[in-house]
Amino acid sequence: MKPGKVSRVINACAVLHNLAKAWGEREELPEEEDPQPQTHVQLDGNPDGQAIRDAITANYFRFENNYFNP
Repeated sequence: MKPGKVSRVINACAVLHNLAKAWGEREELPEEEDPQPQTHVQLDGNPDGQAIRDAITANYFRFENNYFNP
């Protein structure tokens, strides 16, 4: 968009926000859940290669699923 149009859109949003506040409208914000601290897979002792790969995979996909699927 052109800068002139962008400034008009911002001004319109500000006006609508101020009108809503003047009319006593409530701000409906989505409730955010507190994310629980993530625990990582810990390896005990002297693990073999398969155990290390499994731990890396479990930790990677745990992060990936929580990051991309809120």
